[in-house]
Amino acid sequence: MNLHLLRIFATVVEQQSFSRAAEALEVSQPAVSKAVRELESQLEVVLLDRGGRQFQLSEPGKVLYEYARSIFSMERAATEAVQAFYALDRGKLTIGASTTIAAYWLPKYVAEFSRQYPAIQLQLMSGNTQHVAQWLLDCAVDVALVEGPVRDERLEVRPWQEEEMVIIAAKSSPLGRRPKLDAAVLGEPMWIMRERGSGSREVVERALAERDIGPHRQLEVGSNEGIVEMVAAGTGIGMVPLICVRDALAVGRVVALNLPEDRITRMLHRLRLPRRPVSAAALAFEALIAN
Repeated sequence: MNLHLLRIFATVVEQQSFSRAAEALEVSQPAVSKAVRELESQLEVVLLDRGGRQFQLSEPGKVLYEYARSIFSMERAATEAVQAFYALDRGKLTIGASTTIAAYWLPKYVAEFSRQYPAIQLQLMSGNTQHVAQWLLDCAVDVALVEGPVRDERLEVRPWQEEEMVIIAAKSSPLGRRPKLDAAVLGEPMWIMRERGSGSREVVERALAERDIGPHRQLEVGSNEGIVEMVAAGTGIGMVPLICVRDALAVGRVVALNLPEDRITRMLHRLRLPRRPVSAAALAFEALIAN
């Protein structure tokens, strides 16, 4: 199989467009279309079911794309293994992190790493836990830090930091003045929740289930900052990491609802891809965040 044609095919799938794939590969669109047709001819299968400007992966196309991802992930890993022989006077480090970690935990570490290793080019990619785990599997990131549980036998999961979670309500909410908060009371308001796939969402759902709190209504938003703003506006209540809401608590925009039974925490994790060589830059960054 021609790996050049395979790379073009994979790029078309990832970009969801022949024209965007051409731009990414810095070739013409006709060349991209010709390459995909040639690959289909060599394999004697239809890889893309075309309909006008739209296309969908055929079943053989889906299988081939998964193999292509694995092949090019290994290619990136091999390149990184060779580059790891260089000292920390050159190179690039790509960090993948869940959104809360990227926004609140990492800035001080990134600043310190940049100060210690100014020649290393840094890139930070943020998304939900599922995104970060997939980036690591694709060898698109060198260091992966996530908020939520990861259940993938291909990945090694290591505890990193413990983080406190708090339930918040608007300053005007009567819940903040109630002497006792039980499961029935906390199930009544609208709960503002992160999107599915977010580490925060899974942690919150587990914490609520453990305390027999069954929200009657839910509203999804795409960030913990969005939850804080919705709660401050009086839309409902939510559970967020304390680190995300300290400023809003300090100025009185929201209040924390104290549960009598216990303190709610979650564990942040580092992910590793076993057997993938770890670059010197990645090792240096992991040593820094371990302190």
